[in-house]
Amino acid sequence: MKKIDIFICSHAGMRACASWEDAFDAFPVTGITLPGELDFASLGQLLTQSAEQALRPLRIEGRDIHIFNDAIAQAIGRMADDDLLELAVAWSRTAPWADLDVQPIDLAGFLLELKSSWHRSATPGKALFAWVDA
Repeated sequence: MKKIDIFICSHAGMRACASWEDAFDAFPVTGITLPGELDFASLGQLLTQSAEQALRPLRIEGRDIHIFNDAIAQAIGRMADDDLLELAVAWSRTAPWADLDVQPIDLAGFLLELKSSWHRSATPGKALFAWVDA
């Protein structure tokens, strides 16, 4: 299992953090535990209807941080709550969840919390950063 924390901030803000604790104190964060690899490809495809890579690694010394592509962040921010609930059902049937007994309502809670965090952040140039817990 991989614990992932998703922070909403700017590139400069993420780079300025000396630690996970600094980021946690400074920015909205939403967490999720994935069953294996860092896999948001199916979520990205469902949100954007595109096969574009969902995440790319961010080069910050000593940290396992990735950034979501902008289309995913924008889609989460603009989707209606009911649409996110439907999306959670579809996501629960795809990788990385397909062979697990995951409850779509749990994934919906994650997506709704992520959307709320996105809207709470007033940071100019904000993005979604995935920080993998060691």
